Amino acid sequence: MIEALNGAVGRVAALSILGLIGLVVWEVFQRYVLQAPTTWSNELVGYVFAGYILLGGGYTLLHRDHVAMDIVYARLSPRAQATLDVLTAGFVIIYCAVLLRETAVMTYEAWDTGQRANSDWSPPLFPVYLVLPVGAALILLQAIAKLLRDLHMALTGQVLLPEPKGMAGEEPAL
Repeated sequence: MIEALNGAVGRVAALSILGLIGLVVWEVFQRYVLQAPTTWSNELVGYVFAGYILLGGGYTLLHRDHVAMDIVYARLSPRAQATLDVLTAGFVIIYCAVLLRETAVMTYEAWDTGQRANSDWSPPLFPVYLVLPVGAALILLQAIAKLLRDLHMALTGQVLLPEPKGMAGEEPAL
């Protein structure tokens, strides 16, 4: 279920890049063609991009697309790779748990105080901040699912469940 959730959220996040492109094109048109730049688009582009990065994190972990040093790792057997992944999973899980806690506090405070951005546009920050703990939770859940998969492989040498689509060499369908 976690992998299906991260797959769906990742596809939605990937589609959000189209909205991001549209915002940038609109701002360029407004600024250079109409000579009337907006007060909100650059700020909104930053918020959408942050959401894109965080909400796509679980999907990226699901498909093992994070930056990695494969010099040694790629030469290991699947069981040895899983063992190494089990040994390092704690760092990812602790990081995500702290990120989740801190961003949840920050989001609650923004909601509770009605915090707004310090700009001419001045949008409320709660919706922007809400993406942070949601993204951290999705990455944390995916890290735990990956740990369970890797632990099973490390102990038995067998795959726990079939790999999600896109992990057996073919590109995931967006």
